[in-house]
Amino acid sequence: MDLMDIALNIKKHRISKGLTLDALAVKSGVTKGYLSQVENMRTLTSLPQLYKIAGALEVAPSELLAANKPTRKYVFTRKDKGEVMEREYPESGFVYRALAKDKNNKLMEPFLLDMPPRSSRKNVTTNGDEFVFMLSGEIVFHLDNEQVVLKEGDSLYFEGSIPHHPENKTGKKAVLIVLYSIKMEGI
Repeated sequence: MDLMDIALNIKKHRISKGLTLDALAVKSGVTKGYLSQVENMRTLTSLPQLYKIAGALEVAPSELLAANKPTRKYVFTRKDKGEVMEREYPESGFVYRALAKDKNNKLMEPFLLDMPPRSSRKNVTTNGDEFVFMLSGEIVFHLDNEQVVLKEGDSLYFEGSIPHHPENKTGKKAVLIVLYSIKMEGI
């Protein structure tokens, strides 16, 4: 099971059926927030939930679990060649580049994140751990009610269940490496 494949398959089938997240939530009995987290690779769905979603989409669960790429033991990504991934809050201007999209059976999802000057997004939670490494710039990372200032070379490791979001208060772009290590539900 690959988190990115499941997320992309659910979103692809939902959009092809002309369903909004709200409509899929009603049809599947799964909350809109949960569906959004799954589609945005912030949590890995359980099998019972996957079956509900598949039923609502009128597809076999295997179609949602299907790999979208051949099996590879490694992935090499050239500078500035990571595939741009659509994530939540496009109004933030954040650009996520997947650094290992073509690798299946990953234990983590690595991204290069470009944060434009004076950008932020809403708080989110993730079902797993996250690691952030600042390549350039400066941001304020909000972790619930705390704020951590990160500058070039700084890193932050935290439990994704803490409501969190990054904010670039400066007039310069910030560039980060972000690693998501998603936990299976119930584990």
